[in-house]
Amino acid sequence: MRKRSNYKQPRKSKHSYNKPKEKKEFYTKENIFVSRMASILLLPKAEIVPLFSQRAKTTIRLNPLKGDVKKTKNSLIRKGYDLEQIPWEENTYFVLNKDKNEVSQSREYEEGKFYIQNLSSILASVLLNPQEGEKILDMCAAPGSKTTHLAALANNKAEIIANDSEISRVNSLNRVVDQFGVKNCKVTLSDGEDFGKKYPVSFDKVLLDAPCSGEGMIYMRGPKPLRFWSIQKVNRYSQIQRKLIESAFLTLKHGGTMIYSTCTLEPEENEGVVTYLLEKYPNARIEEIDLHPSIKHEKGITKWSGNKYHPEVKKTIRIIPSSEMMGFYIAKIFKE
Repeated sequence: MRKRSNYKQPRKSKHSYNKPKEKKEFYTKENIFVSRMASILLLPKAEIVPLFSQRAKTTIRLNPLKGDVKKTKNSLIRKGYDLEQIPWEENTYFVLNKDKNEVSQSREYEEGKFYIQNLSSILASVLLNPQEGEKILDMCAAPGSKTTHLAALANNKAEIIANDSEISRVNSLNRVVDQFGVKNCKVTLSDGEDFGKKYPVSFDKVLLDAPCSGEGMIYMRGPKPLRFWSIQKVNRYSQIQRKLIESAFLTLKHGGTMIYSTCTLEPEENEGVVTYLLEKYPNARIEEIDLHPSIKHEKGITKWSGNKYHPEVKKTIRIIPSSEMMGFYIAKIFKE
């Protein structure tokens, strides 16, 4: 038989001291996102989640390329659409009593008589101000919202190249151009970074609505709202955007105007990209943007998170997320 050991463990002293474990701080993706947005927008952190918890109202743009817009409007009103006119752009309305899905099921939409489009996106085309007879490039055009708007603003009398870099998106773009009655438009499949070499000094106007991290579209009440967002994505897109903005600027005629826009609020993708262009091309100038007082926005920022940006970026604008417009950034650039 095994003998019992006579050894007894010493009792712990009543006065022995157990050192508490240090608590490690753990930052979730939401913590990081909220901190960044609060810093960029100069708002208390407590206001950020409510700010990104608003659904923008359904906005439609009546299409003059597919019939009389007054008849379209009256037809929608007869069907019970509660329309509210946008004060700064004709033929554009909030639909107060229907969501996008309901509106997209209507006969008028199928016939191309109106386009469902976010108001921030509409603003970018308005600020470019396309005119009849101009040659215009929409460099990252799919799904076609801005292409169709540019064509409508120029009464289908501008020459438009609508480009995208993915075949599936180009196919969708072709369908939209046809559905909404766009003429004088050539749809192309090409990497936007190559346009500066292919079409140097060729366009009167250029719209570069660049691919981005998409913060302006984040809806915090949705399931996993930050699943597609990351700082790595911000950094990756900022490098792509630099190549695109340079290429777009090279395609612009002297005396021409371009709009650089994104649906993100990140300075690296906005002021940082514009600063890159201004420092590389001395003949690039930022133009002031005058907005209707109903549009909630801030001027561009020249400092953020240790980075300094070109003083001219103060003339750019950042649309604050609201129940009317998604977060957006716009720079209006002139080529001397």
